[in-house]
Amino acid sequence: MSKFKALVRDLDAETLDELRRQVAREMELRRLRTAIRLEDIHPRMGAEDKARAAKEIARVLRERG
Repeated sequence: MSKFKALVRDLDAETLDELRRQVAREMELRRLRTAIRLEDIHPRMGAEDKARAAKEIARVLRERG
């Protein structure tokens, strides 16, 4: 058994839930740091790049609810 599995297995329910929340928060922060923002789109972008940026913006907006 890996050290991580052993560590997690020994956590009580409350601590395990807090770990889950913290991991979810960290994942969200990482997604936001790498997301394309409206200011990333500029007039000289090609149509394909603009479409990709628009899709990424839509994804981020959907995830934020």
